Amino acid sequence: MRLGFICLTLLFSGFVFSQATPYDFPNPIDTNDKEITIQKKETFEQNGLFVDNQFDGARLNGLEFVNDSTITIQINPENSPINPSPWYAFRLWTNTERSKQVSITINYFENVKHRYWPKISYDRDVWTRLEESQVAVADDTLSVTFSFTVKPDTTWISAQPLETSEDVRKWSQEISSNTLGSFDVIGKSRMGRDLMHIKLGKGKKTVVLISRQHPPEVTGYYALKAFVSRLADNSRLSKKFLKKYTVHIYPLLNPDGVDMGHWRHNTGGIDLNRDWGYYRQPEIKQIADHVVNTVKENNSEVAAGLDFHSTYYDVYYTTSRSMDTRYKNFTDDWLNYIESNLDGYEINDKPSGLGSPVSKGWFVTQFNIPGITYEIGDDTPPEFIEKKGKVSAEGMMKVLLDSK
Repeated sequence: MRLGFICLTLLFSGFVFSQATPYDFPNPIDTNDKEITIQKKETFEQNGLFVDNQFDGARLNGLEFVNDSTITIQINPENSPINPSPWYAFRLWTNTERSKQVSITINYFENVKHRYWPKISYDRDVWTRLEESQVAVADDTLSVTFSFTVKPDTTWISAQPLETSEDVRKWSQEISSNTLGSFDVIGKSRMGRDLMHIKLGKGKKTVVLISRQHPPEVTGYYALKAFVSRLADNSRLSKKFLKKYTVHIYPLLNPDGVDMGHWRHNTGGIDLNRDWGYYRQPEIKQIADHVVNTVKENNSEVAAGLDFHSTYYDVYYTTSRSMDTRYKNFTDDWLNYIESNLDGYEINDKPSGLGSPVSKGWFVTQFNIPGITYEIGDDTPPEFIEKKGKVSAEGMMKVLLDSK
């Protein structure tokens, strides 16, 4: 009875909630729920050396003490089949005032190859790559062994620096404190975590930025952060841009997967970047609907859609230029700007038409604009990620301001 009253109230108030339109992509993928295995949270101890996975972002599925300073760790995914992105993260400490040298071997699930070079932190804020001399990848790349110093206080080891949902929230609220910015929560993940949204600007036209559909892809998230920081820096260019455009940013599409230390999927056991056709997973459904409803409610026009990811190397997956879309020249003009403003840098552009239901194609099917997947390499240096992100944002602003 209450639901009916609410629906009638919305109807007579003239409010109509717009939803994303389903689309039959040429290469459909089943995104109905699949069972996952939730890792057991544990603390392991032997002779004063402790190891645990009891924190957000952790991944450690089994541990054996070979002796007091040698450990073997097992890393498994949330389910399979799955993209070979074997995430790991754990922490160690001692109950003495003395540091301890430790050697760890990581074995991966079902012959998955090692991918992420180990990072170490003693405060969880500053992360460094272990030195080449400290790391030995097996000849078959199915395991990795590394040695390092465990301090009495916590020592963190992770495939990439930890950027959990709480870290993303802190950054999102800080960046949205810009005079033309705002932060809100537009929905909940399957496990009840916030789906965050940043709005920058007050212009009539719209730009959409999304990130972190896949939990381990931290370097792509860093590219998003650099990109957004340039948009929000209150420079003459950004002020001019944000008067004409509104930027909607969804910085963390898979908060459950990130906080639960998943390799790839959400807690529905699905690769979210394959669910942009029928929106069977709640995270994609809510964000896609929010974008569509916001655009229609404001009688706006989407001009650009970028999705930030990580892979083995820097690459742009772009929409085929043969497709008849609006803002057709944006991609080439934008990529040319980036290449021209990064010394010695050559754009790696891989265009394609509609295939599987990924976000890049969704921008085409929903708004008839070219979608772009902005991929950063797993090992791309942080300084270059930052520089490239800012140059990319600057280029987007200039190209769109010059467009009709």
